[in-house]
Amino acid sequence: MAEAWTVRRERGSRLGLVLLIWIARQMGRRAARLILYPVVAYYMLAAPAARAASRNYLQRVLGRQPGWRQIYRHLYCFAAVALDRVYMFSPRESGLAVTPHGLEAFSAYRRRGEGAIIIVAHLGSFEILRALSGAHSGVKLRVLMDRRSGAKANAVLEAVNPRMRESIIDTSGSDIDLALKVKAALDRGEMVGLMADRYRPGDKTVDCDFLGGRAPLPISPWVLAGVTRAPVLLAFGLYRGGNRYDLYCEEFSQGLELPRARRRAQAHGYAQAYADRLADYAREAPYNWFNFYKFWHEDAPSNPGGTNSNGSERS
Repeated sequence: MAEAWTVRRERGSRLGLVLLIWIARQMGRRAARLILYPVVAYYMLAAPAARAASRNYLQRVLGRQPGWRQIYRHLYCFAAVALDRVYMFSPRESGLAVTPHGLEAFSAYRRRGEGAIIIVAHLGSFEILRALSGAHSGVKLRVLMDRRSGAKANAVLEAVNPRMRESIIDTSGSDIDLALKVKAALDRGEMVGLMADRYRPGDKTVDCDFLGGRAPLPISPWVLAGVTRAPVLLAFGLYRGGNRYDLYCEEFSQGLELPRARRRAQAHGYAQAYADRLADYAREAPYNWFNFYKFWHEDAPSNPGGTNSNGSERS
């Protein structure tokens, strides 16, 4: 059976993270990325659960059994994107090349002063959305995040850029408090980003078809969108190798209808539509998927029939 992502303990020491970030800021991105090679090799050997999750996912998205090289590439891509968070949050010039696609949807809401909910995923870098929105489109972005999860990494990144804390809406409180905070941000014309591909223990979920298997996805993002009646956008920041990212944005709905009598069924339909788009982008950039835990209810088939990908991006 699939499991909630919070069952996985946060790895790495705070001292190690501080050291890596110091190298990244003082010696540059190239030097820091060289250090990632042995770090990823160690992680690959020391984290069998993450290795198994990577193999399961790659088997589905590539349509064939992955070898050690593909799994290492997958884990390295995750580490490289995580490292780039330092440059996305730093007030210095990041040196990252971001190519936007479909940013007109953001611009339209900004011109009207309207807020919207942006549904993102652990595919590539959702942080690219934050960096680009602040630097180029004038959109103020708030991100829903459980501050207790990934506490060590978040604390270090907040030290790099203290303003990061101001952009977070903490989800560790009550649902009513969260809904009020989100509604207030939307009324101020802000964009509110939230993940829709992971659930926490106790969350209500629906099983969706995703890359040839059944995966539980949370319904809370869609309930929140329905309660606030806000427009919904999708955004995916795909890492293309080197310093290159593609940011894809598209409108999902100008306002979700979620009548109480059919709330679960309607939320299931929205979650499935999101899963279908997520699968499309995962096939386009197969090494960008960063959910290293038991995501599906069942293991990947021994002879997967998924769509092959050329896997053209380079790490």
